[in-house]
Amino acid sequence: MNLLHRVILLLGCVVTLPAIAVQVIDLRRIEPVQGDAAAAKSKAGTLCVVCHGGDGVSPVPMFPNLAGQKADYLYHQLLRFKNGVLPESPMTVLAATLSEDELRNLAVYYAALAPATTAAPITDRAQFDRGATLYRDGDTAKGIPPCQGCHGTGAQGIAVGNAVQLAYPNLRYQHAQYLVTRLGDYRARKLNQTSNELVMQAVASRLDDDDIEALAAWIASAP
Repeated sequence: MNLLHRVILLLGCVVTLPAIAVQVIDLRRIEPVQGDAAAAKSKAGTLCVVCHGGDGVSPVPMFPNLAGQKADYLYHQLLRFKNGVLPESPMTVLAATLSEDELRNLAVYYAALAPATTAAPITDRAQFDRGATLYRDGDTAKGIPPCQGCHGTGAQGIAVGNAVQLAYPNLRYQHAQYLVTRLGDYRARKLNQTSNELVMQAVASRLDDDDIEALAAWIASAP
């Protein structure tokens, strides 16, 4: 049994979607996103560059890096901003103006860019080491599964072998501030309308503030 299967078993019924919960989008059964990266270049240069950088690496720690992210993850995030079901942010208004083709093209465009390659400096070695342990091994006593089961050993994502993995995001060198906010949203159940979000709710519910800070610190500075 591989690590991903062990994580799913640990989370148990969280990944079994109830038949009546039609509002939950099952991202385990999506088709790969297709689009035209070249067609999105101009749109990205005018709409996205201020917050996410000209190369898809955000200059603002509260906004995520997009370069090298999975197109399937990006598309479904953009779609949910467009549909107004994610927490209010600058993206809510911007995504509302985008067509279906533009959503797909932008997702493919950013997925094709070179991902961030610079690790954030380690400011607290004990926190960093705690984050490494949580990411790689989890914490059995607290019921926390290892993050690498879904996000890969180096937080670079898992090579896609089936539809289940298409929308699991790459995390490596993501901004710590953004990660802390995102994990806090999962823990507060602000994100609850996809199969991925139900899984992350279960994980985040077992993380305290120190755990969240430690994971964010390790991911942002991963060796």
